[in-house]
Amino acid sequence: MNTESPVMDAYEAAEHAETLLGGLARDVRVLKGSVVIALGAADLPEVGMRLRDDSRLSLKMLTLVGGIDREDTMEVVYVLRSMEQPVVVELRAATGRLEPEVPTVTGVWGTANWHEREAFDMLGIRFEGHPDLRRILTRDDFDLFPLRKDVQPRRVPREEWKFEGVGPAVRLPEEPDRSQRS
Repeated sequence: MNTESPVMDAYEAAEHAETLLGGLARDVRVLKGSVVIALGAADLPEVGMRLRDDSRLSLKMLTLVGGIDREDTMEVVYVLRSMEQPVVVELRAATGRLEPEVPTVTGVWGTANWHEREAFDMLGIRFEGHPDLRRILTRDDFDLFPLRKDVQPRRVPREEWKFEGVGPAVRLPEEPDRSQRS
């Protein structure tokens, strides 16, 4: 712990963040012990740098980047932590749903690289200025974003699952017959 700055609770951290960010923060509140900061998507890099470089908050650890599909909009959530203060800060930025796009924060936190790629791969959120925005969990030619609410899964025909030369499963003597179950 840094002995130069006193330990802040979530309410003190929220007040400090609101003062630090000025008009960049649309809303700052404490929700379930975390400081939640709502802001415009365009302000993400500037807000990130201010929070990271502030001597009192020192939010140098980006622990999560996630996306939320709200059916009419998309929301990007950044979860930040500090080694100096025992508070968790969430940055939340809303973006359009048809072509969701926010600026990248890879220049602020290096760990954002893979997190933003995952949000792109699963939800289709584009991170403008990202150094390597490509799929990370699905195939490159995959045309869906699996975590979107409007995506319907496609079934794989069972014929593709059959193995040549493999017979039916053999039941052990003490194992019940499962062919009759519902």
